[in-house]
Amino acid sequence: MEQETNSLNQTARLAGLFYLLQVLTIGFNLGYVRSTLIVAGDAAATAANITANESLFRMAMASNILSQLFLFFFGLTVFKLFKGFNKTLATVFLISLLLSVGIAVVNSINNFAALLVLSNADYLKAFQPEQLKALMMIFLRMSNSGVGLFEVFSGLFLISLGLLIIKSRYIPRILGFLLIIGGCWFQINTFTKILIPQFYPAIITQMTMFFNALGGIPLIFWLLIKGVNEQQQIDEDENTI
Repeated sequence: MEQETNSLNQTARLAGLFYLLQVLTIGFNLGYVRSTLIVAGDAAATAANITANESLFRMAMASNILSQLFLFFFGLTVFKLFKGFNKTLATVFLISLLLSVGIAVVNSINNFAALLVLSNADYLKAFQPEQLKALMMIFLRMSNSGVGLFEVFSGLFLISLGLLIIKSRYIPRILGFLLIIGGCWFQINTFTKILIPQFYPAIITQMTMFFNALGGIPLIFWLLIKGVNEQQQIDEDENTI
């Protein structure tokens, strides 16, 4: 029994490590580089920023791919952690997470395409400079739309993870409720952009980031430091016996 609990704690801490690395890498990409280089509605300024900071833009592209690898392994470790408690809900969590990873990886092609049209390759001389800048901006806007689709499935895996935490009590239930709230805000953020883009206020994105940080950051440190609730696991083992 003690050995099983130790194994679950190791799995929980590994999940916390993968989640921390995922947050750091995606934060570098979306939170720092994109906000630094991309000027909304200004293709010329954005093209100039990317051209002058190509290495930084490429680092963001690599960081985005790494973040999805970390998220993939986070999903596998969390599934291992909870599959013994509720395999159906753990499977919903894992499938949602894998769909979000797949969307994010495919969506990274748009960033490669944006960089490609600014490469000054000979075959691009058929286009005028302003046309190339417009194409670059289209690819970047498509990347933003891809992030929205990623958020839909990210919201689903956060909600299912929150339910697993609440039902299992391996981790404080308050963190489960906060994850569910954050997952719901992902849906609000994405579908508001789709349905009423002309009335979309920036506060919705800010609230989405706030509530996801409110649940995600404490979860990371709880997993890394505390692991799972050992007494809850012992009680469940005794009930099973």
